[in-house]
Amino acid sequence: MSSLINNLIVPGHNGNNLDSSNGTMIQVAARERDNAVRERSVLRPLASGGGSMCLELTVTGEETPYSFEIIEESARYLLAKTRHRPKIGVICGSGLGGLAEQLEESDEFPYETIPNFPVSTVVGHAGRMVIGLLSGVPVLCMQGRFHSYEGYPLWKCAMPVRVMKVMGVEQLLVTNAAGGLNADYNVGDIMIIKDHINMQGFAGDSPLRGKNDERFGPRFPAMNNAYDRALRRRAGQIAVEMGLEGVVREGVYVMLGGPTYETVAELNLLRILGVDAVGMSTVPEVVVARHCGMRVFAFSLITNKCITEYDTEAEANHEEVIEVANKRKTDLQELARRVIIGMSGSDEEANEKTSTKDTTDAAQ
Repeated sequence: MSSLINNLIVPGHNGNNLDSSNGTMIQVAARERDNAVRERSVLRPLASGGGSMCLELTVTGEETPYSFEIIEESARYLLAKTRHRPKIGVICGSGLGGLAEQLEESDEFPYETIPNFPVSTVVGHAGRMVIGLLSGVPVLCMQGRFHSYEGYPLWKCAMPVRVMKVMGVEQLLVTNAAGGLNADYNVGDIMIIKDHINMQGFAGDSPLRGKNDERFGPRFPAMNNAYDRALRRRAGQIAVEMGLEGVVREGVYVMLGGPTYETVAELNLLRILGVDAVGMSTVPEVVVARHCGMRVFAFSLITNKCITEYDTEAEANHEEVIEVANKRKTDLQELARRVIIGMSGSDEEANEKTSTKDTTDAAQ
């Protein structure tokens, strides 16, 4: 992406005259990509005096969150090309996109073909949206997500969640690969996320930053039950049914900006704060999902143990993340499948039928 400054000149300014014909009306700064102007910045004089000028800068384009109408354009494109009307969305993290391969009667959309959509650049992220049936349940699955370290602002990382909202999605399942900071965690463990620490939010950055549109959600959404309690409880029951009670944990996740892995000092600080797992995603998507009124469930695959000692030659690396994800993928996909069935209410119907049958048999 290149930046071009056009006509940024102020000829004839004497501190007293704001007449644009005298050159004091500042023109446009345009950012271009693929031969198309994607952002415009306009400087306007507000006041002058004493040989100086006060200017107002207005920016529109890539750094400004998409309007409802632009999000709606993406949603309409997808709805027009599939007969499915999913109420459940899934975001798959590094090496965890295999769930989408299980969808039947599916329609696939590479991100670059969806209007206004970002493009994933990370190894292990296929970069496509798949819409189809998972055990008969209509599901929208993202194979690959977007990260701030790729150069995207947080609102754009979470922009697909708003597209889901406009498409009619009401519940969101989010997965990620994370480093285990809790000393009791082992590589290959699955952590159900019960809460998160929003480090970017501490710094004043948020996917909700900017003018709020009530069509998406309220100005000040609550986050105290961001990760649905009932879904977490049901996932714990499913883990026991699958024989994974020694593998599935529940803990607190933190998102850091990346792409560097954490220093020893940073990890020791996070441990004091009560963090169990560390990653580089998920939080913006969950914030936007809750803003949109969605019910959220999320889990992390612990793909490496965080290095909290100085006297070691060990190093975290992305290849290890992918390798561990591939080893655990069968369990992850089955856990996600059963949770999705629970989200749809299908397991409750099955339990009711079983209960009714048992009662009938006992009466006979």
